[in-house]
Amino acid sequence: MKLKKFMRKSSVNEMLGEDTKVNFVKEFVRKGRANEKGITEFDVDPDELAMGIEVEYEHTSNKELSERIALDHLAELPDYYTRLKKMEEEGKKELGIDN
Repeated sequence: MKLKKFMRKSSVNEMLGEDTKVNFVKEFVRKGRANEKGITEFDVDPDELAMGIEVEYEHTSNKELSERIALDHLAELPDYYTRLKKMEEEGKKELGIDN
């Protein structure tokens, strides 16, 4: 139900034809590591998931999609976002980038 609401409200609905919308649901929402492994938000560290949702907002403004992307990453590495934060901090330090 949430995805249908998103598709109605988003520009994705305007850009994609009917066949593509069906493929989007089939290929993105119902696939992914979390879905393949049966992992839900209850199976991951809540702090990691919260970090992941915030990070994935750089790809979408939709919370459900952001959570979906985060769950897929956490299904592969349970501390994915802790590692990502550390890697980004080290890279910025090495390159002399502030922030």
